[in-house]
Amino acid sequence: MIDLWDVYQHGQIAELQASQSLNNLNSIKNGETLHKEVQRLESKIDGLALICQALLEILQEKTKISDAEIEQKIKEIDVRDGREDGRMTGKVSPCPKCKRPAHSRQRTCMYCGTEILDGNAVEKSLIPKPNLHIK
Repeated sequence: MIDLWDVYQHGQIAELQASQSLNNLNSIKNGETLHKEVQRLESKIDGLALICQALLEILQEKTKISDAEIEQKIKEIDVRDGREDGRMTGKVSPCPKCKRPAHSRQRTCMYCGTEILDGNAVEKSLIPKPNLHIK
């Protein structure tokens, strides 16, 4: 006589094996997606580094600004957020209209839609402009 418990257990094992195979395929796909995203970001960083180098060389040719002056300005900008960490971090300040907290990296207040004027030009230029054309 076939033991019903054995049949049930074999069904559970088969189900878990199928689930594990699906999870493995999803992991591989996610890994490939992440790899492509890293490559895209590395490419973007390389392009930005190239642009920065070109602008630096043009600036130095036209104005005779020294490397030391540029390094000093980099350090000055770096510590504006209160930390010397080699990063340019945004800041939170009150919205000029509704006074709710708004991050300097936002173009507009998420509560009332008022334009956020704080922050720097680079932060603002890296934020995609919202598409206001709704069909």
